[in-house]
Parts: sequence; structure tokens; C-alpha cells
Amino acid sequence: MGFMSPPRTPVMPTPTPPPPPVDTARAAVLAEENMSEQMKKRKGRGSTIVAGALGDQKEPTTGTPTLLG
Repeated sequence: MGFMSPPRTPVMPTPTPPPPPVDTARAAVLAEENMSEQMKKRKGRGSTIVAGALGDQKEPTTGTPTLLG
């Protein structure tokens, strides 16, 4: 007779362990390395392609479009 027995209480799961502390010194070093890598990848003003004042001046092609463009 199930209605006569006391209600079951759910078993609580064990709490998860706290995350390890953040190493701020290592994070600062990694951020500095990342910034230096980004600065190395930057190109100068001479390698930038500049369009004209009216935008792209290329004539449209009159062929049929393909998957490759």
C-alpha cells in the first residue's frame, strides 16, 4: 500500500569541487604574447588595397554564373 508509506525525499548530489584559483601572472604573460603575435601579423599602410572614391571600378562579367564564382 503505497499511499500509506511516508514520501521519499530526493537524495542531493554531492557538490562539485570549486575551480582552481586563476594564475594572474601566467594570464598576463599569455596576454602579452598574444598581443605581440597580433602586432607581428599587422601589415603596413603600403600593403593595404584602397578602392577609388566611387568604390570598385571593375566591369561586371557577362558570363553565366558558376559555383566557382
